Amino acid sequence: MRILFAVRQPNLFQPFAFPSFRVNDDYRIIDEVLEDKEIVMELAKDIPDTDTGRARTPVEQTLRFLVLRHQKGLDYRALEETLNVNLADRWFCKINGIAPCFKTIQNQLSLIDGATVKRINDRIMGEATRRKLTRGKKLRVDSTITKANIHYPTDVSIIADGIRTIVRQTKALGLAPKGLRTFRRSLKQSINHLRSLGKKAETARRTIIEKVAAMGRAVINRTMAITEKTIVKTRTLLSKVVAQTETVLNGQTPNDRVVSIFEPSARPFRKGKAGIPCEFGVEVQVQEDERFVTNWEINTKPSDVSFFPRAIEKHRTLFGKPPRDTATDRGYWSPENYAAAVAAGVKNVSLPKKGYTDREVQERQSTWAFKKNQRYRAGGEAKISLLKRIYGLGRVRDKGERSMERWMGRWA
Repeated sequence: MRILFAVRQPNLFQPFAFPSFRVNDDYRIIDEVLEDKEIVMELAKDIPDTDTGRARTPVEQTLRFLVLRHQKGLDYRALEETLNVNLADRWFCKINGIAPCFKTIQNQLSLIDGATVKRINDRIMGEATRRKLTRGKKLRVDSTITKANIHYPTDVSIIADGIRTIVRQTKALGLAPKGLRTFRRSLKQSINHLRSLGKKAETARRTIIEKVAAMGRAVINRTMAITEKTIVKTRTLLSKVVAQTETVLNGQTPNDRVVSIFEPSARPFRKGKAGIPCEFGVEVQVQEDERFVTNWEINTKPSDVSFFPRAIEKHRTLFGKPPRDTATDRGYWSPENYAAAVAAGVKNVSLPKKGYTDREVQERQSTWAFKKNQRYRAGGEAKISLLKRIYGLGRVRDKGERSMERWMGRWA
């Protein structure tokens, strides 16, 4: 049975046992925002209601678990522990007795969709606008790469992951066909041998890679009759990895490479950073006003140019008007984007042009307003750095595409 709201019951013994205990102002401000019943009702859309079984953890407490976990950067076990021993955290989450176990909390939070987190953020932004904490006069957007929680991918290691996963799944479900080989020893020997070879031993490396690809094909063919959904998904990914491995062996470059069996949405990105030739994850578009992160969007392929018009439209939806100033880097430039911003009513469009600049563009980009907004844009780099260092934007710790979307809303 679904329960919507939680009641904070006073503890009669706490003032005597902990006379110096006080709830800090940050908790009280967040608590005041989360008392909005409409926010709880938004989250309740993701929590199924049933007439049988024991009562679920209240939806309001689930929301507070989500906020507390991401504010402190805790895993589920640490969250359970702090809810049992930390008085401020217990007060914030309205815990009156023993806290739910970490698995219960994990199951509850896994039901939350990324779109729901966005709707909650939109409502909070509406409240911030009503209280005049922001006026929506400025807009800046920037993109960054959020890494997936995966090991460095090679074709051989991904095939090995796929084989081990299929074997484990079939055995757990009791669907393992008779005579299914695990290739455990052969995979270990092949990977160790490959690591010991130098880059110049191309013939030996190719022989080992072909051998591992053949192992993957054998497991795929042996489990082809199994129609269970989980195994079909893993087998499809493994087939793509084997196919892209064979493409590379033929001297061609595969399109849309799979870099992980466990995080299929992750993609390789070459950003040209010193010491980091390639990052594996997703691109995140971060949109801000004067004070807050107002919107974010996950892309598996770079698409700065296409995001800019959507950012202006989202800003108009949140504040009921276009921004007075917009600031981006050159990655968002296109003649259509500049014209769209002007047509939308943006007074100062600080959008640097790529390539050759004629006299008219040079004069526009040398104005005081353009330079001032570019300095404002540079502040977005500091905001992204803060989000990565403290609030988890740098790497997604949760597993799965749905969890990735929910994870992105933790720092808004």
